[in-house]
Amino acid sequence: MYKEPDIASGSFFPGFFLHNSAIMNNQLTYQRQRQRALAFLLAASVDAVFKGQKRLILDHSFGDGYFCHFSDFSPLTDDQLKMIHDYMEHLIKSCRFIEKRDATSRDWRHLGGPDHANHRPPILSIGEFKSPSYEATELDLSKLPQYELKSYNSGFLIRDGRGENGSLRPFKDYPKLFSTMEEYESWGRILKVHSVIELNAQIKSQDFKELLWVAEALHEKKIAQIADAIKKKSTAKLVFIAGPSSSGKTTFTKRLANQMRVNGMYARTISMDDYFIDRDQMVPLPDGTLDFESIDCLNLTDLQRDMESLLKGESVFLRSYDFKAGKARILPEKISLGPGDLLIFEGIHGLNPIITSHLNSDTYFKVYISALTQLNIDNHHPVSTSDARLLRRIVRDSKFRGYSAEQTLTRWGSVRFGELHNIFPYQEQCDMMFNSALIYELAILKRHAYPLLRKAPQSDVRDRLLILLRLIHTIPERFVPGTSILREFIGKSYFHY
Repeated sequence: MYKEPDIASGSFFPGFFLHNSAIMNNQLTYQRQRQRALAFLLAASVDAVFKGQKRLILDHSFGDGYFCHFSDFSPLTDDQLKMIHDYMEHLIKSCRFIEKRDATSRDWRHLGGPDHANHRPPILSIGEFKSPSYEATELDLSKLPQYELKSYNSGFLIRDGRGENGSLRPFKDYPKLFSTMEEYESWGRILKVHSVIELNAQIKSQDFKELLWVAEALHEKKIAQIADAIKKKSTAKLVFIAGPSSSGKTTFTKRLANQMRVNGMYARTISMDDYFIDRDQMVPLPDGTLDFESIDCLNLTDLQRDMESLLKGESVFLRSYDFKAGKARILPEKISLGPGDLLIFEGIHGLNPIITSHLNSDTYFKVYISALTQLNIDNHHPVSTSDARLLRRIVRDSKFRGYSAEQTLTRWGSVRFGELHNIFPYQEQCDMMFNSALIYELAILKRHAYPLLRKAPQSDVRDRLLILLRLIHTIPERFVPGTSILREFIGKSYFHY
């Protein structure tokens, strides 16, 4: 029997159930500062244990930690992992604090970024090991959560405690997500870009146009593969597309519909938001606000009834939701599904089993989309996937919704709460995943996001994003195709939204 994930028990991290954007922002920042301290300790310990003979790569975030491997992909034994863990414990007990000092020009010369002379983040050190610090890091080692090193795939995971009082949760694997991340890694090898250093080198050498075109071609190829998989599942008439904020769901949906036309099928799109209940029927949260990202805000009875009717070949009325008035509207226009037709449902709850609990699994196909960037600043600093999406959202909110960067940053904690509660627990329920990240996108977003962030009040998140953008050269956006997912955020898309 299906059971909702136990959010209130702290299965994500302490106090997760408190739906307050400021509280969530603070919790996420604190969690991230401790995670970065553990990553720094790991890098220092690998350097000490292998005496500089092995290069550690913190590849990307995964689950409740980072996926790591050596640069030569040589395997680690359990004994070697224990040696690294033991040395981390030695550093925690003997050093107590990570030291921080101002950076010199020599510390930053290797990055080749455009703005280092005036903006050099500090250097962290412990013992003989040192590393640049691109964001706030917990310096007091007594405040670190529980952690473990766990063999995984071709490398290992460093997991940090996000349960009650910083305790480790039982390990939960996400094989589909990891496979998607590894696919994107292979794209990086095709594009010959894994780091900010390599991205800047291509931009300065004017090779960025080929980089951009190939990155877009890889996207189109993957969308075509998803369309082929949907066609192959000949009994599927409904397609559900879900993903976190600023993943590019709308543009992906339109491009998928085009690929379905190539396959001889016609796809119409419905937003699940059109099935919201009236605002006065929504149950407010303890602080009086409404959580529009809760599945309880959907009229599940009508949504499931219309799905069943469409699968039977019957017609149903289209809907629209008036967010200003907070009222659902039933439109006079009807739709039905013919022999070669598909209906695409776009919405954050598309992967939730409750939505399709009444349907035969042969009748639908589920796609998860997210911007899982694999770009690293250097070997020990992967760019956060949530930061990449936040930059997209800051640009879009300013350009199309009239929000300042400050307003978007303030709301981000609430957005993240909704993602952790309503989307991420179900990502492995999908049939296929699509990674909407583009290796070059930060070089485009910088022109828009950087001036917006400079106007925002100081905060750890704002400062972290500014540091990241300062490291990257820009690309003229005229080279971005009109069908690119990036156009959903920067404007001038060929699609109508």
